[in-house]
Amino acid sequence: MIKFFRQIRKSLLLENKTGKYFKYAIGEIVLVVIGILIALSINNWNQNQKNIAKKAILLKALKIEFTSNLKQIDTVLYYDQNVIKYTQKLLQLDSKKSIITLTDSLPIWIQNSDTRWTFDPLNGALRSGISSGEIHLINNDSLSNLLFGWSDFISDFKEGEARTVEAVKKAKFIFEKHIRLVEYKNSWSSAIGKSKFSSDYQSLLNDPLFEDYLGERYLSMEMVLYDLMLVKKQNKLILALIDKELNSHKYE
Repeated sequence: MIKFFRQIRKSLLLENKTGKYFKYAIGEIVLVVIGILIALSINNWNQNQKNIAKKAILLKALKIEFTSNLKQIDTVLYYDQNVIKYTQKLLQLDSKKSIITLTDSLPIWIQNSDTRWTFDPLNGALRSGISSGEIHLINNDSLSNLLFGWSDFISDFKEGEARTVEAVKKAKFIFEKHIRLVEYKNSWSSAIGKSKFSSDYQSLLNDPLFEDYLGERYLSMEMVLYDLMLVKKQNKLILALIDKELNSHKYE
């Protein structure tokens, strides 16, 4: 094709048709430019289609991830509320009257107040999207800002959660002074069997350190519960924005 156009230009020069030659040359340049622009347009369209496909894959992976996280949050909320419920029951006990009527219930109450559940969100799709740069394909500023801030948001929550877990570990000596841990662990799994040694729940309930522990446990779990509700709210907002983004385009 290039050889053909070159031959035409050569013929025009030989025939001394300079005016026609320049007009033809300009026309040829225009055609070349148009060809380049068409090629670039096709290339850009192809790249745009690839980006749309990548974005769809990322959004769907994020939806699965945050849906799973929401289910986990609800599970942790249930057990955290259970901890608060049984901690409050123990705080409100009349120790002198309770030992007789609640001999079988106390190990269960103590076990439930001592339960430690943590929220450990999935973040594989989010980390992959950030490290690959594909997160920038999301042009919804509200969603992208929430996704970029999610890690720091969870880190702040985990700090408070970790403090409550550590407090329970440190309080273990209070329980060990009065009751056999095998006995109240048996309230969850009878396979452990009964302790060969006796427990003194009366002395545990009368121990001011135990009361202090319960008070701190109750307040700290209330704070964790409040923070976890904020995490749930953020998680639900992210899911809503992901759905909005998916529904605004026809992703297959």
